[in-house]
Order: sequence, then structure tokens, then C-alpha cells
Amino acid sequence: TLDHIIRFLSSGSGHDKFWMVTQYFTKIIVWLYAKRGHKSASERVRVLSNLVSDYRIMIRLTGLVPMAQYIRYAEQFPAQTKLLQWLDRIMNFTLVCYYPLEHIYWLGAHKIAPFSDKLVDDAGYWSCRFWAAWVALQFVRLGEEHRVIKARKQKIFTQGKMDAAKMQEELDAVDAETKSWKIQLLINACYFPLTLHWSIRGSTFPDVAVGVCGTIAALAQAYNVW
Repeated sequence: TLDHIIRFLSSGSGHDKFWMVTQYFTKIIVWLYAKRGHKSASERVRVLSNLVSDYRIMIRLTGLVPMAQYIRYAEQFPAQTKLLQWLDRIMNFTLVCYYPLEHIYWLGAHKIAPFSDKLVDDAGYWSCRFWAAWVALQFVRLGEEHRVIKARKQKIFTQGKMDAAKMQEELDAVDAETKSWKIQLLINACYFPLTLHWSIRGSTFPDVAVGVCGTIAALAQAYNVW
């Protein structure tokens, strides 16, 4: 409905996911236009894609603020297992490193801050490397979460007498967690090649592949927000 769309676009996450879909799907359109020889149209869409990408980096300039809030929350409400708790801490550290480096890159690339070209270039690559480290750790986190979900489901069947309605309610909750876990795995699997691509100087990963992986990740995240 229109009201739902407005609520989606008005939220911070929904707003970002809309532009994320735009950013990556336009890369596929660029490739299609170029393949058919429509160079002018291809270049115009490329400009749009680059502009949206730049805009999304700009709005992440305040990213450390909610990050600080999440770190505090994660310490106040520990994860289900010690491994998940320590993974949270290490992953939060990678993002604390990622954000300032990306800020240096963006501010320097736009000549807002007087950073050297080498510093701007290095900051861009290292920010992506910390992001890649976060994505790699997310696979470990997902593995541990899968183990926890399986153990919880097994416990439902082995804990003895339970009302049928209560059991179904708990099984439905586990099924919802499993569905969410699968979506997160898909998102992470799509992010992984992107983070490697942006972390490696001279990467030959094709831009259309960036578009495909990014679009799938964006749509999956938009589905979660929707």
C-alpha cells in the first residue's frame, strides 16, 4: 500500500535500501546499454549510479553515532553464547576502524579535507578491508547462530511434556529465526565478493557482477526492512 511505501522510505533503513537497490541495479542497466551499443544512455546511467554511491557514502558520515549506541547495547545485553559475544566485540572493532577510514576517503576525494592523494587512496582500500573482515567474521557468526537454532529446536522436542499449542508457537518462532538466518546468509554471500573486490588493488571483478551481487543483497535487506 501507499502508506506502507511511505513508512518504508521515511525510515532510515528503508531510505538507504531504496538507494542501495538503485545504486547496484543501475550498474546492470549500464552493462545492458553498453552491450547494445547505446553508449550515451549507458554513460548517463553510470553517472546516476556513481552519484547515488557517493550519496550513500556521505550519509554514513554519522555512522559512528549509532555504532556507539549498538556497542553499548551489546555490552549491556550479552549474546546467547560466549563465542557470539566475542564475535560481536571483534566485529564492532572492525566497524569502528572502517567508518573513520571511509570518512577520510570521502572527505579527501572531494577536496573537503586537505589529505594527500596517497592517504585518500590507502584509506579507501583499508576501509574496505575492515569491511571484508567484518563479512568474513559474519560467516563465523552465522555458523554459531545456526548451531544455537538447531539446539533450540532439538530442545523443544526433547524437553518432555508440553502443550501442543505452546510447542507449535515455539516451533514457529524457530522457523522465523531460521528464515531470517537464511536471508542473512544470502546477504553475506553477496557482500563477500564485493568486499574482496574493493579491497584488492587492480581487481578485475566485472562491474556488472558488482551490480548483480549488490542488487541481490539490497533486495534481501529491503525485504527485511519491509
